[in-house]
Amino acid sequence: MKAAVINQYGDRNELTVIDTAVPAIQADEMLVENIATSINPIDYKAREGLLQRMFQWQFPVVLGWDVAGKIVAVGDNVTGFKVGDAVFARPDIDPIGRNGSYAEYTAVKADKLALKPVNVSFAEAAAVPLAGLTALQML
Repeated sequence: MKAAVINQYGDRNELTVIDTAVPAIQADEMLVENIATSINPIDYKAREGLLQRMFQWQFPVVLGWDVAGKIVAVGDNVTGFKVGDAVFARPDIDPIGRNGSYAEYTAVKADKLALKPVNVSFAEAAAVPLAGLTALQML
């Protein structure tokens, strides 16, 4: 699969597209074919290295915190979702930095996924998770 990665901290010129392995899913995860993602302030902060104390990533790092797409594989312990479902999510932070949403596929835990409403586009759905959770936490 193709993924936009950084190989070191720096400005936007550090982003490069590479071929890498499709993430393997665990029993409680689904593999989502990404149709849309979003860009948040945390993305540039992570890219510039401002969050190094929070994340011990190993390069190359796939950034991205929001995803909207279709399920292409379902883990053995997942219920309530099926291949082909349109979904959106704010996946867990990958401790080594390989499973961000700046990629063609993202592995997402079932408890982080929601079905995408039919009247919402994939681009609109991808704009909701991180920003929406931030707004909810402020309330």
